[in-house]
Amino acid sequence: MIRVLSVLLASLGGAAVLLGAASAAAAPPVTISARRLLDIDNGQLIDRPLIRIEDGVITAVTAHAAGQAATYDLGDVTLLPGLIDCHTHLIGGPSPAPYDSLRETTARAAIEGVANARATLEAGFTTVRDLGAREFADVALRDAIAAGRVSGPRMFVAVIGLSATGGHGDLNDLPADLRFNRYSAIADGPEEIRKAVRQNLKYGADWIKVLVTGGVTSAGTDPQQADYTEEEIHAAVVAARARGRDVAAHAHGATGILRAARAGVRSIEHASYLTDEAITEIKRQGVFLVPNPFTNFYILDRGQSVGFVDYEIEKSRQVYYKKMDSLRRAVAAGIPVAYGTDAGVQPHGQNGKQLALYVQAGMTPLQALQSATTVAARLLRQEQRLGRVKPGYLGDLVAVVGDPLQRIQVMEAPLYVFKEGALVFSRAARIPDTRALLPLRLAEPPKAAPSAGPGAAPGSTLGPAVPAKGAARPAAPPSKP
Repeated sequence: MIRVLSVLLASLGGAAVLLGAASAAAAPPVTISARRLLDIDNGQLIDRPLIRIEDGVITAVTAHAAGQAATYDLGDVTLLPGLIDCHTHLIGGPSPAPYDSLRETTARAAIEGVANARATLEAGFTTVRDLGAREFADVALRDAIAAGRVSGPRMFVAVIGLSATGGHGDLNDLPADLRFNRYSAIADGPEEIRKAVRQNLKYGADWIKVLVTGGVTSAGTDPQQADYTEEEIHAAVVAARARGRDVAAHAHGATGILRAARAGVRSIEHASYLTDEAITEIKRQGVFLVPNPFTNFYILDRGQSVGFVDYEIEKSRQVYYKKMDSLRRAVAAGIPVAYGTDAGVQPHGQNGKQLALYVQAGMTPLQALQSATTVAARLLRQEQRLGRVKPGYLGDLVAVVGDPLQRIQVMEAPLYVFKEGALVFSRAARIPDTRALLPLRLAEPPKAAPSAGPGAAPGSTLGPAVPAKGAARPAAPPSKP
């Protein structure tokens, strides 16, 4: 199946998309200049930089002298490192309706993945961690991108999440006499879990994902219900580490979060119901959090009009404010928060919109950008080659209008995207979609919603106060669908 999908994805290549992931091995050096470069470590704006890239790697960052030629002189823009989304689902079509994937062949899902990968790259995200697909289509897409046959972000993939029987990865509301001939990772008890981990690794997984609690988009599950014991999670961690891999734990509820942290996972996805005890354990273990509030924001904003069903809307209503509050607490506690959107639940290409929510949850704009660059690179153990614009790092760059430290929403519509020194997207060649720069809009939050205190970060719109002209409106879901 992997070989078939790789051939299928390769056939979708061609001269147009080869630009997106072409190897720079035979290319001449590239130089890129712009009005400003944001130093992602300290927030300083470097005036008129000149970045030299050879064989896809940055070799020098110097001042651009007057009259000095550059391969790409981008003008009055701000350059940043290519962004990283640590939680995507690139494979599959756009419908969020439950079980629509059963009407979609794996071949079609893989082809949809090609389009999704392109949309993600054009949004400025040059690297993703893809946390769940089907029939190893994520492995095929990863390899096709790496080979330069398809345009997209470099991918670290998890194949399919391990789930307990009746858990978030099971088909809980279908009759028992239905059978599906698709790869599954339903595993109960340490022995089954170890085998499932090894099976995923055998077929190409870079990461192991364990579905510790129920979820929002699964029928018959409770996000607060812990489905795996600490012993079971630890079995997955040990089996993954034996092959040099890390574990990401899907966990909404407090009990699941605590078990996952104690079991030694690398990251906890969602983390909707943080407690003081969990915060203490997460800090002790050095676990990363990957919250995705934009998913629940999107479900509540769009609801049934785009195919979400009642239980998804209701569970999103239950977790949204809890997730935002947990994110605030994590930021205040100094827990490393890596950027992850769960793109695939909401449309691909909107990855940058969640940055505004991170700012609303108490991050400064610089911290939000670091979550999608330096912190995300550390989570992926790629901090020596991703997340910075410095010599020795890959030549991944994003160019935006204005200053993202003053208006974080400019990150939603990059003007140029470079991957390993190759220009893979230029908005000048497209009709600009001004909607990408509109602030997130939903009704005012209920009175119980947290509000901002004095000294809110620049670009933040916490609380129900009326925003200043040009600022984002509060991103809070309505009290009713």
